[in-house]
Amino acid sequence: MKIGYDPDFIGDDIHIPLPGFDEELEASVLKRPGSLRQGIFSDHIHFTLVMNKHTKQLIYSAFNLDQTKLKELGSEKGKKPWSKDPAIGKENQLGNEFYKDRTTRTGRSVENPYDRGHMVMRYNAMWGCTDAEADKAAKATFIYANASLQHKNLNRDEWRALEEDVVREFGEDSNDKLTVFTGPIYGDLDRSIYLSDEKSARVPSGFFKVICYRSKSDKQSEKLGVKAFAIFQDERVLRDRKGAATVKTDMRYQVTISELQNATGIDFGKLLYARNPLFYHNRKKRRDRFKVTSFPERIPVRAISDVVADNREIRRGVVTLSERQILINAAMINPVGNEERNEWVTLYNRGDRKLALNGWKLIDGQRREVTINDSIEPGAALRLKGRTKGKIRLPNEGGSLTLYDHNDRLMDRVTWSKFDLRRIREGTAYLFERGQ
Repeated sequence: MKIGYDPDFIGDDIHIPLPGFDEELEASVLKRPGSLRQGIFSDHIHFTLVMNKHTKQLIYSAFNLDQTKLKELGSEKGKKPWSKDPAIGKENQLGNEFYKDRTTRTGRSVENPYDRGHMVMRYNAMWGCTDAEADKAAKATFIYANASLQHKNLNRDEWRALEEDVVREFGEDSNDKLTVFTGPIYGDLDRSIYLSDEKSARVPSGFFKVICYRSKSDKQSEKLGVKAFAIFQDERVLRDRKGAATVKTDMRYQVTISELQNATGIDFGKLLYARNPLFYHNRKKRRDRFKVTSFPERIPVRAISDVVADNREIRRGVVTLSERQILINAAMINPVGNEERNEWVTLYNRGDRKLALNGWKLIDGQRREVTINDSIEPGAALRLKGRTKGKIRLPNEGGSLTLYDHNDRLMDRVTWSKFDLRRIREGTAYLFERGQ
């Protein structure tokens, strides 16, 4: 089993080195020559950690995932008691005292709302050539250096969905190999936990995840695909545990590499910056040419091809969620009887006027498409089935649908996984949820 992060893991001559640090963050990097590799890297099965000596939490984890070797070992496998990473040093990482419930001086129990948020998730580390290897790799994630103070309503909701439905189920690559960077974001939403006047811990404002993969393009310059996400521990996320369904479609969570670099001080390198499909900088030439209306962009995109036309030069316009009049609102993904004949998709007009969809296109995850030539009354829906659905397919194992208007602007996009379909019975339509 490989110990530590492999920069060449994706293959096909794609080399992704470990991220660096800006000058300010460099001063916070924990350095232990003789204990850590190159004085700063702590290596474990499939992943590597870098620690912040001030927060005593990680700066980032760098993780390799081979989806072809993922194992289903059951809910109790791959677990072990949490411990501290000896290479990092006990004094340089938070312990269980910051995560456990507390007892007041009067004997009253006070629940601690912050979980030990796995940055390299046990479930995703559970891969190897054998069950024994997968079990050992999963257990390696149970170190406090691989955890950060994450509110239970994020850890058990949106963050879990990002880990399981996006990372573990990721299907936009060409060879089932992923490189993933994860870590905390500090900023205006930071909080603190005080155990005493001398002992406290800083609670991050949010967390990021960057997924790198071998794209399905045959061009050398386009082989690397990059998607970046950030979810903040704000009032909207922490108020309940009902946000998981929106993770794959909510534009709030997909961000630019530039934003993450500015927010964290982590330098992901020019290669990842160039291959992320979203724009960050507000420049007149860019606004005029691509009709981008807001910066940094908040667009739920599957790949660069979602926002860049086939000739690789013309960038598609994108209508923000709040301005979209037509939405993909439901689909019969798992019908009773013949799948191909009985599948259907509905488009909903949530506006106050009739809208013609002549020349609009609906494209599935395998780039099959159908051209729409119809209209929808306000408050009404258009169902595409049979001939009007064309060659579009709705696979039960997961997929996506993207809607473009006659000007080739991205109007809406939805995704689903096989786990989503477990919540509904055969012959019941799946409703696509999204944030507003």
